[in-house]
Amino acid sequence: MLPICVGLTLIGVVITGIAWRRGKNGRVIQGVGLALAPIALYFSGLLRLLWNGAVAVGRWATGVILSPAVWLGLGLLALCLVLWVVGGFVARRSPSRRRAGAGSAAKGGAAVTTGSAATSTGPRGAPARKAQPPAEDDDMAEIEALLKSRGIE
Repeated sequence: MLPICVGLTLIGVVITGIAWRRGKNGRVIQGVGLALAPIALYFSGLLRLLWNGAVAVGRWATGVILSPAVWLGLGLLALCLVLWVVGGFVARRSPSRRRAGAGSAAKGGAAVTTGSAATSTGPRGAPARKAQPPAEDDDMAEIEALLKSRGIE
């Protein structure tokens, strides 16, 4: 493994040298970091770990082809994923959530129209048919005044 890592590092150094001659300083720094990676993986022991992982995945993949139990497990995993995604869509489109949102919007709208109807009356004391904007909140007016004083509109 060490000769392969040294070879990969030398190839990386050559490519980095070419980038250096072209004046790409950022790419030179990246190239040096990438060229040192194979040697670093070898000395840290992570290369052996990655190799063993790749071999284990390869052995598992060859066992998948002939094993009905593994195919059953993969099918169940796929079903789990599909059910999870469909459940998310159903939760977003549930009627109970829509009713709750519509109910709070209707209550808020009724409060606004009630307040504006009470302040404006037409002839003979009947509520005016013209919709007036809701009265400004004192806190909002204060915030708007502060923003205007700072030149923000």
